[in-house]
Amino acid sequence: MKTTQELIAASAKYLANTYARFPIVLVKGQGVRLWDSDGREYLDFVGGIAVDALGHCHPRMVEAIRAQAETLIHVSNLYHIEPQIRLGKLLCEHSFADRAFFCNSGAEANEAAIKLARKWAKDHWSTDRFEIIVMHHSFHGRTLATVTATGNAKYWHGFEPLMP
Repeated sequence: MKTTQELIAASAKYLANTYARFPIVLVKGQGVRLWDSDGREYLDFVGGIAVDALGHCHPRMVEAIRAQAETLIHVSNLYHIEPQIRLGKLLCEHSFADRAFFCNSGAEANEAAIKLARKWAKDHWSTDRFEIIVMHHSFHGRTLATVTATGNAKYWHGFEPLMP
């Protein structure tokens, strides 16, 4: 096994540096606990940036992933798949929504919300009302529209002029 420093050096060499990373290499998770390559234990207060709400390696989640992987890993949204249909139905039955939209990231979700808001305004007001309200020091993703909507100028550098 490579050392922590060797892994961090390889990361710097081969991966795009999009965030300032902590100088640790995480290798295992269980519940709210994480372990690094040196065996140190941590509490996970970030939760995979909101995707690990059940914690790491929750037995029911592991079993559901295993069962699905034995059946079908992934297909494009050009096809219907029953688990997605069931989840969409569940979300609609327990929320305000009539339909569900599944996407790959928060940036993609924010991009879709911006497009939906602009389309709705155009369809209902037939005008050029296109402004989106955002918060100072916010972060909405790394697509061009979400960088524009991000209320933190440090993320704009190199992408100006931003979208209107």
